[in-house]
Amino acid sequence: MLIVYNLIYFLFLPLLILRDFFILKSPKFKTILMKLGFYLGRSNEKTIWLHGVSLGEIKILTPLAQRLSQQGKQVVVSSTTNTGRDELEKVFKNSQIKTIVFPYDVPMIYKKLCNQLNIDKVILFESEFWPNLVFSMPESTKLISLNTSISDKSFQRMSMFKAFSEQVFKKFNRFLVQSVREKERLAAFGVSNIDIIGNIKVNSENYVIREEVKEKIIAKLNSNKFTVVLGSSHDGEEDYVINALHDLDLVLVIAPRHPERINGVKKLLKDKGIDFSLFSEAEDGLKERVIIYDQIGSLFELYAAADLAVVAGSIVFDKGHNFIEPIYAGTPSITGIKLKNYSELKKLLCDKGIIKTFSSQAQLRDLVNTYENSLVRQEYFQNQHAALNDLSGSYDQVVDILNES
Repeated sequence: MLIVYNLIYFLFLPLLILRDFFILKSPKFKTILMKLGFYLGRSNEKTIWLHGVSLGEIKILTPLAQRLSQQGKQVVVSSTTNTGRDELEKVFKNSQIKTIVFPYDVPMIYKKLCNQLNIDKVILFESEFWPNLVFSMPESTKLISLNTSISDKSFQRMSMFKAFSEQVFKKFNRFLVQSVREKERLAAFGVSNIDIIGNIKVNSENYVIREEVKEKIIAKLNSNKFTVVLGSSHDGEEDYVINALHDLDLVLVIAPRHPERINGVKKLLKDKGIDFSLFSEAEDGLKERVIIYDQIGSLFELYAAADLAVVAGSIVFDKGHNFIEPIYAGTPSITGIKLKNYSELKKLLCDKGIIKTFSSQAQLRDLVNTYENSLVRQEYFQNQHAALNDLSGSYDQVVDILNES
């Protein structure tokens, strides 16, 4: 199976490189060379490699990387996405922590990386089980899965190729899992080296408000009206929410998941005859009741400036986005019901009614009307925050386990 995958991957690798030339941020050429195993540098000390895919995962790995570095460990962190790499460069610019681009999925590149950076431990986040990476690691390198999550779909797919999945999982030295569900699913593949640590995503250390950014957003919104943020919206979700809320007396701030969709959202509003403002273009307060938030990297502070967060990616798009983020920003959260990537948190928070969900425009409208009452809003928020404290994973526990592994 792996041979077939590698043959196909090598066949399409030139196209992947060409694609990266168009989508990667500058310096494009150097980034592509790094993904091919160049410009990695060298380390004589044993190094711990942490990898996360997205901006959100990098923010969660950051406190762990900092703790390990403070203990005198050599640490390197990688990300796959542009936004993730931007965050790495910003946070670790003047630190001892090295940042790299996650390489192309080629065994010899992984081997070169491990050799040059003297990789002692590899920490892969949640559902990152890259077979080539796993099988390329030397026996002396320890593989650890952090905050392991196996969705229903992934479990079904892995079960179809059970023998191969067992070979992959056998290479891991330890699994630090979110819940009993993950432990039971891994046990089905013969895995026993498992620690249940809770969900490390559910930890207040991952969410630090930049007060100066928050205050600037509040000043610019300059609204006494009930303010609702539609966060991380995908195509079709803005239309859905606008249709549900268009005649309510509130301010709606739309923050698309992908900035390149902003022109599409502008066209949607123009076609509907709805007046709107771009957040970046307003000078002294925004007068319109619909605002397109066209800033990058400050969604958390935008949530903090709002009265209610409607977390999208769960209305038309079916995987969901981080619906606990607004709660750590001090704002109650609601979300749609399509939460494939958050099935465990959905079960623990949404299915119990702690975080309200909606499956129709009428339900969304009713929820927004309910949350407009400040006393009700505060009560729901306190319940949500208390529930997160009960579910929180511990960085100290993770560091202790990594040190003994």
